[in-house]
Amino acid sequence: MIDDVTLDVIARNLNINIKTVLYYRYLVFKALEQYQDEVRLNGTVLIDETFIRISEKRYKLVRADGKGIRGLSFNQLCIITMINLTGICVARVSSRAMALPNHYKDNFTINMGNIKRFIHDGNTKQYQFMNQFECEKINARKDDSDLFSTKMVDSLHSNLKRYFFKHAGLRLKNIQHYLNFFVYRYNHLPRSKNTNMTKVIEIKNQMILDLFNRIIIVKKSITYNDFLNDKGITDILESR
Repeated sequence: MIDDVTLDVIARNLNINIKTVLYYRYLVFKALEQYQDEVRLNGTVLIDETFIRISEKRYKLVRADGKGIRGLSFNQLCIITMINLTGICVARVSSRAMALPNHYKDNFTINMGNIKRFIHDGNTKQYQFMNQFECEKINARKDDSDLFSTKMVDSLHSNLKRYFFKHAGLRLKNIQHYLNFFVYRYNHLPRSKNTNMTKVIEIKNQMILDLFNRIIIVKKSITYNDFLNDKGITDILESR
């Protein structure tokens, strides 16, 4: 999973059934279910949203004439993202269509450490969340000095979209599980192109060991039926 190897390849290399691989992946997902609550963002934090199209028919809303709804509609999932200047990030599914002020407060207040500055794009839905903290708030779209921008969080969104593209067959109800793993990996792996391969391998080995220790804890309480019956973000998908 760390290298985005397909499940079929994992099953073939380990000579195990694909259902077993799916169950093992679920153990990884459950081991990281609370990981983002551990993350603390300090210093300057960039805040933004990105959207994922809801393509599964059972969750897709249509007009009375049977045609799809165009534009930024309830047929898209909103993912709120935040990242600081050291590259530590958090990302959570908030809602269908645009997130509301309470989604920021309920989902991300726990991740705030020593905040010195928020950089945002002027979305008024973010203001209630940011106003909880006594710090500088900068609207990058209105910054004439060109000192502040949202390029770093935009780059995070690009990486996230590429990650989802590699997992094109994912079920939407599991998307928060995938986000948890993406954030875990993103926060551990170096983003500098100058990092030598020996260091990358060392970090990946540390991640594998950490994941293994997390999985040992959850495996005692997770059964195959838990995997089959996991509802994920079904409550959000079924909201209207």
